[in-house]
Amino acid sequence: MSSDAEKRVFEQPLNERMRTFLRLEALVARLRLFAARPSSPDSRAAVAALLELQELTSRVDLKRELMKELDRQCGNLTRLARTPDVDASKLQGVLDHQKSLVNRIHGLTGQVGHHLKNNEFLGGIKQRASIAGGLCDFDAPSYHHWLSLPHAERRADLEGWLEPFDLVIEAVELTLDLVRKSVSPLRVQAENGFLHQALDAGVPYQMIRVELPADSPFFPEISGGKHRFSVRFFTLSRDEWRSLQAEEDIHFHLSCCAI
Repeated sequence: MSSDAEKRVFEQPLNERMRTFLRLEALVARLRLFAARPSSPDSRAAVAALLELQELTSRVDLKRELMKELDRQCGNLTRLARTPDVDASKLQGVLDHQKSLVNRIHGLTGQVGHHLKNNEFLGGIKQRASIAGGLCDFDAPSYHHWLSLPHAERRADLEGWLEPFDLVIEAVELTLDLVRKSVSPLRVQAENGFLHQALDAGVPYQMIRVELPADSPFFPEISGGKHRFSVRFFTLSRDEWRSLQAEEDIHFHLSCCAI
């Protein structure tokens, strides 16, 4: 979920590749946010995000998935060049960027994130983090020492550990940006808080986006696949701490993203 002053956006990936890319984007955003803050608890949160990023990239061949997706998007966008009213110069710039990323990713050696596997300091933190309360000062004195260093030093270390991910981050950000901007949101209605809609199996839909006003009391649960999707709205009961299904008609903006 993302938000700004006027709206909240909920996104649902429709395939495993998009799911991985969205998770990577969220982890990087969290890492960068906490790395920029000076307190030691913020640095702890940044390290936790870094270790999650390492775990995520160790479970998928991210280079292959990115090159496949960039090639797929590039092919679809190339066909747009023959469409009237297309900004040919802007489109060519995007295509050149995609092709450059494919070539640069192809030139990467080793698995994405492999530079962290042999880092004894981070490895010790990861091992202790699997134990409830395992990162207390007496359990991890080297980590406690690092957290006491000046913020500038901690931030430089965090940025250094993240730097080898820069190329795949750039590729993921471009890929997701193109998907999100592939269609303009439509204002729709969920009758009694529920919307079910079929998808054209011949169109490569990759993401469903639901936009609500920032002050809306509702949140959506989105499920979907290649042929259909549904959006069901709920409110959160803070007395019982459970989700309650909405019963009224709800207007919102919907994007079925495909490129």
